[in-house]
Amino acid sequence: MFPIKPQTIYFGMNTDPYQPVEEKRRYTRQALELLVELGFSACILTKSDLVLRDIELLQNMADCSVGFSLAFQDEGVRSRFEPYAPSNQRRIAALRKLKEVGVETYVVICPVMPYITDVETLIEDLAPIADTIWIYPLRMRLESDRNWQNVLSTLSEDFPDLTEQYRRVAFGRDHPYWLDLRCVLEEIRSKRGSNLRIELGNQGSSNG
Repeated sequence: MFPIKPQTIYFGMNTDPYQPVEEKRRYTRQALELLVELGFSACILTKSDLVLRDIELLQNMADCSVGFSLAFQDEGVRSRFEPYAPSNQRRIAALRKLKEVGVETYVVICPVMPYITDVETLIEDLAPIADTIWIYPLRMRLESDRNWQNVLSTLSEDFPDLTEQYRRVAFGRDHPYWLDLRCVLEEIRSKRGSNLRIELGNQGSSNG
């Protein structure tokens, strides 16, 4: 008997479990096969539709969920910030397929890029195929942070007028942008009954 009771194992919380090399190496698939054998379940977060390859394994789990992270609705903008990730169309199609076969689905709108990410449009498009939508802001702590430097580089090339605004918004948890967005999201949830989970500003989470 396996010494640990069946539980849910999380994939993709720190790095994507469906990197391009996974198509050949199949390490994630092997891990999922082991989980099925032991009666465990998986919660997966990815940007890749390669997850559909393993759909029969996911269907054999008692409590499986698969989520996709998205932050942009414009494909041109997405390709600048996420040049190596699959397109939004592929992610949404995969999400829809998973939903159709009975796998629990969720979306993480992350990071919300101020003045670029159209959160309301994304929610409208994703609500029918996502059981839960999580929303997280772009948050930075140090200007020396590599992620901030990457964002700053792309902004400087494609959105130079936003550079200084981003310095204020990305490092300011109480910036009016986040407070206003929270109000908008709360209104959307009250009208739609959407199952939104919001992490914005310093007010903690707001779950529906």
